[in-house]
Amino acid sequence: AFTGSRRGGHAGLFESAHRGTLFLDEIGEMPLPLQTRLLRVLEEREIVRVGGTRPIAVDVRIVSATHCDLDARLTARQFRADLFYRLGVLRLTLPPLRERAEDAVALAEWCLKNALAALGVRPHANLHAEVLACAPLFGSYAWPGNVREVRNLMERLALFLAAEPLQALSPSFVLAIAPEFAGGSTTDAESSASMVSKSHMAATETISQVVARFGGNRVAAANHLGISRTTLWRKLRQRA
Repeated sequence: AFTGSRRGGHAGLFESAHRGTLFLDEIGEMPLPLQTRLLRVLEEREIVRVGGTRPIAVDVRIVSATHCDLDARLTARQFRADLFYRLGVLRLTLPPLRERAEDAVALAEWCLKNALAALGVRPHANLHAEVLACAPLFGSYAWPGNVREVRNLMERLALFLAAEPLQALSPSFVLAIAPEFAGGSTTDAESSASMVSKSHMAATETISQVVARFGGNRVAAANHLGISRTTLWRKLRQRA
C-alpha cells in the first residue's frame, strides 16, 4: 500500500494511450532496468497497473526521440540491442540547425514572435523584414544548443525589445544583446549601460525613420508603432 493507492491501481501512460500514440523523449537515457520493462510491454502488449495484479491489454504506437548516439550506446552495452531493433521500425534523423540555415531563420522569427506575445508586446509590423536583415547572423551561427538555444536567445532579445517598444531588430542590436553571434559569449557581453545606450540610439533612429516613411505624418507614424502621439512626441524630443 502507498499514499493515494486504490484497489486495482491507477491507469498509467500506456493504458491512457491505448489505441493511440505515446511519445518517449530521450529514450537513449533510459536506465537498463526500465529498458527491459519497456521491451516486455512492447512484446507482450500488456501492462499491470502499479498496485494492481491483473494484466491489461494495450495497443500503443511508440514514437521515441534521443540526442544520443544509440549505435555508440549499443557498443558500450548501455542500450539493449533487442529494444533498439524493436523500436527502429522507421528511423528519422533530424539534422542540427547548423546544417539548416533557412530553418534557423524561420524558427528564430517564430520563437521571437511567441516570446513577444508572452510578454504582451505587439511585434513591429515590419518584424519579418527586420528578421531577414539579421538572417546572416542567425543562419551562420552554429547553434550548439540547437532549438532550445534559439528559443532562449529569442526570449532574451524579446526582453530588450519589450523594454523599448520602438527598438528595431537590427544586426547591431542583436550583436549588442547576444555577443555569441560574433563569436563571443554571454560573459563577454558589454556593460548594461553601454547596451542601454546603443538600444536607445537605435530606437530613436527608428522613430525618425518611421516618421519619414509616413511623410512626416506623426499621427500615422504613432498608429503604425502602436503608441500615442504624446509618446511619439516625447521620443522625438529626447532625440533632439
